[in-house]
Amino acid sequence: MKVLIIGDGYINDKDMVDGFKSWADRGCELVGYQWDQNGMDMSEINLLLEQNGPEAVEICDEIVDLAKDADVIITQFCPINKKVIDACTKLKAVGTLRAGVENICVDYMTEKGIMVFNNAGRNAEAVSDFTIGMMLAEYRNIARSHAAVKAGWWRKDYVNKSYSPDFEGLTVGIIGFGMVGQLVAKKLTGFSVNVIAYDAYPNHEAAEKYNVKFVDLDTLMKESDIVSVNCRLIPETYHMVGEKQIAMMKPTAILVNTARSGLVDEGALYEALKAKKIGGAALDVFDVEPTSIDYRMIALDNCTVTSHMAGTTVHAMSRSPLRLANHMANLFDGVAPKTWMNRGKVELKKLEI
Repeated sequence: MKVLIIGDGYINDKDMVDGFKSWADRGCELVGYQWDQNGMDMSEINLLLEQNGPEAVEICDEIVDLAKDADVIITQFCPINKKVIDACTKLKAVGTLRAGVENICVDYMTEKGIMVFNNAGRNAEAVSDFTIGMMLAEYRNIARSHAAVKAGWWRKDYVNKSYSPDFEGLTVGIIGFGMVGQLVAKKLTGFSVNVIAYDAYPNHEAAEKYNVKFVDLDTLMKESDIVSVNCRLIPETYHMVGEKQIAMMKPTAILVNTARSGLVDEGALYEALKAKKIGGAALDVFDVEPTSIDYRMIALDNCTVTSHMAGTTVHAMSRSPLRLANHMANLFDGVAPKTWMNRGKVELKKLEI
């Protein structure tokens, strides 16, 4: 059984193959290929895929040739689009090291009867840690003070000087109570805050565990001192935090987005921050990446910005291949992995050596 494993600028093919070593021990042929990303930067690739899907990035003929007789394809950012799928004659399953599947043509694979698996939660610890860090950085001016001191300015005056708070007693609203949202709630328990959440499919057991109260989105926007966006970007969640929702926020409240830029109407957020209608924002994701020095969000003095790095830690990256390999190994026993994206639409196929 041939397994094509495609590395990229974040995780190379050798490290990915090492993560699937147990599959080689079973007798699988592991074929590693290092994708050159068409000479583009990974952040550029990421944004293209996020905004336009797997057909937005051209795939070289070498990858197509290697995929033709593959039984399984493992990727992270390299697109698996119609060109690749149409060339395959034996393909049973595709797995991605990421939670998101923007680089995989899931609907088309479903039509072809190909199973698709993601790696949900692979960087949930990293993103949740970073999310809380961004809350602190924005309210307490950590990044702004750092930049000022480095520039020789012992700065003490900030936009939020009159309302920069202790965290105790604040209300934190979490939009999206999946793996990341639940970990944010868990890690906030030591801050003595009140946590409310909105999710279209609420997990009441997890909410009870972390003393979280579910509310509707409007209530969350109105009551929260910190709004944390932690959900997936799908057509139904695009701009779910728009001009109307931002207008509901307290004038001292901040918005933190470490998920996807498309979840928030960036233009509406910019206008609210520029007019100081809300307290501030902390953003790791943007409509245009990488950003330029004159990008609209960069110049704001009430917005903490970072370079789309929330999920990028040594542990999140290094453990991803092994994590996915272990999940998908259930297929050798004819058991459905928990991360099966098109479950119920495609027949389960047992992997045979």
